[in-house]
Parts: sequence; structure tokens; C-alpha cells
Amino acid sequence: MKRFLLGLILSGCATAAPTSWKTEPSPSLDDRFFPARSAWRGGDAVYSVPLSNERILWLFGDSFIAKPGVTVREGSKMVRNSLAIETVGGPLDFFWRTEKDQPADALKCPVDGHFLWPLSGLRAGPRLHLFLLEMQNKGEGAFGFATVRNLLASVENPDDSADRWKIDYSPIPASTATMDFGAASVVTGDHAYVYGNRHRLPRHAETIVARAPKESIGDFTLWRFWNGRDWVKEVGEAGRIFDAQATEMSVSYLASTRAFVAVTSGGFLSPNLLVSEAPRPEGPWSAPVTVFTCPEVGWKKDYFCYAGKAHPELDPTGHSLVISYACNSFSFADAVQDLRIYRPRFVVARLE
Repeated sequence: MKRFLLGLILSGCATAAPTSWKTEPSPSLDDRFFPARSAWRGGDAVYSVPLSNERILWLFGDSFIAKPGVTVREGSKMVRNSLAIETVGGPLDFFWRTEKDQPADALKCPVDGHFLWPLSGLRAGPRLHLFLLEMQNKGEGAFGFATVRNLLASVENPDDSADRWKIDYSPIPASTATMDFGAASVVTGDHAYVYGNRHRLPRHAETIVARAPKESIGDFTLWRFWNGRDWVKEVGEAGRIFDAQATEMSVSYLASTRAFVAVTSGGFLSPNLLVSEAPRPEGPWSAPVTVFTCPEVGWKKDYFCYAGKAHPELDPTGHSLVISYACNSFSFADAVQDLRIYRPRFVVARLE
């Protein structure tokens, strides 16, 4: 339920945005994540990380894990995160841990009683780097949880099966109670670019960006922050690159336009998927273009869509944007009973 807060409103126009996109649903991609195909019964977030030319890592937030032999979500256990590894041309291999004969989070929080929600990730050399939010349950607020800290998880052996991963967790020093990093990340040239959200007011934040040598992402002394003119050491000098209301999005390079593209859901509970472009990872960024309006919000009054982001590895030619989003309901019973929602949905956007 937390992800309904995720959306993005981009502003500030310095480059020309594409005039027209043709976007169509992709039932074949939807079908690959159909919940009744395995004990994995659905999840949100839906970040992807290429591990190699042949393998893709999928990261999910809160996920339903069903009992053996059950084809619906009733009786499922919800874990706080799950993952899947896809081999190109093969099936999805879903993963979560097991504790005391019960499903457990795929990524175990290093602090007992807390849990992890995944953000973006990237492969740099031999290591896999995942950005995470460490969360705790709290009895106050609308949703009963709170962010504890922002973590970087570095996987030493990502080419092994997920149950054998050796993971080091490090707090990100630049993060604060009102600022976190990893909403999106992208590697280009010798650097990794990590996008963060600086929360100013409820439902309003500014997106900023950090840069680090791609082989030394875990060395936080090498992180630099874009201040609008240059890369500087102090995160307090980081400048806004666009306005945001999101903790999730994607930034990737689209070869057909020779531009970086930011993809996100648009605004608070908006059903729109937005695309903005920039010549460089730090910008300047164009005004957003709505490329698709999610139809699920019309299925039932309590339904809402969120978590829009692109998966460039699904079209290596760079001629289209494969975009995922999630649909949820304010009624938990709907999420349990309706297998059409709380699962990845995909559309393909092409420039006209």
C-alpha cells in the first residue's frame, strides 16, 4: 500500500521533448509475471538490473507468497521484498528465503525487527549494487511505517544463485531523515549516477543527483553532487534537477534519441506515465510528456496506479521504452482477491 505515494512531477524545460509517442500495452510481458504461474503471487516496485547480456535481476517490494498448491492469494504470506532472475529466453526464477518453514524476505535486513524495501540497482564490474530503504513498523501515521535509513547493498558474487549471495550493507552517509538516494541509477562512461529525493514538504520533493566512479560506488568519499554548474563534494550544495513526489523512477539512455530518459508515474495518485529527456544524466531536463494513462483506475473506485519506470534491457536496440507500472487498491481485500492487480503491468512506448 505504501507505493501509492510514488509519482513524479517534472518541471523546468531546457531541451525539447519528443512531440509524440505511440504507447501500447504488452500482454506478452504481462503474462510472464502472471501470479498463478508460481508460488510468487505478485509484488510492486518492479525494478530491473541487467546482470549480464543473458541475465536480468527483478526486484519487488511487498510480495505475496502462496502456499503450495494454492492458485489464488488467499492464505498467502506477504514478505517485504522478493526477487527473480530471468535468463533470456528462459523462465523467471523467483526467490525468497525460508525461515521456520515460512516464506521470508529475499533480502534480510541487518537489523532485527526492521525490513528492506528495494530501490534501483546497477552492475559495475564484478559487483552488484542495490539501493535500499531500511524501514520499521510504527503505530503512527497513515500507513504505520517509517524510514530508518538509506542503505547500499553490495553483492560480491552476483553471478551465483541468489541463495548464495554474499552481501555487505553500508549506510549512505549523504542520506538524511529528509533525503535518500537510489530512486534511480544509471551507468554511463566511467561513472555511475545515483538519483536521490530531497523531501521539502509532504508530497513534495526535489530530485538531486550524485556521481561516483562506477568501480568505486561503495567509496562514499568519492561521491560528488551536481549543484547546477559543477560536481561538488558537499551534498548540502546539491541543486534540484527537477521536482519530484516519488521514491521510485528510472533513468536510462535511449539510443534512438541519443538522450537520457526519466520515466515515472505522474503526480500524487496520477494514472499517467511520464517521460522526460536530457542530453546528460544531470540534465537539463525537458518538461514531461504523458505517454500512457493506466486503465486500471477505471476498474474500481479504490484502485490506483503507481511505480512507473523503464526497463531498457528489454529492448537492447534502444528504439523503444518498455515501461512497467503497478496497480493497487485502498482495500487490501481487493489486492488479495483480484489477480489482475498488484502485479507488474507493461507498456511499450515508441517515438512516432
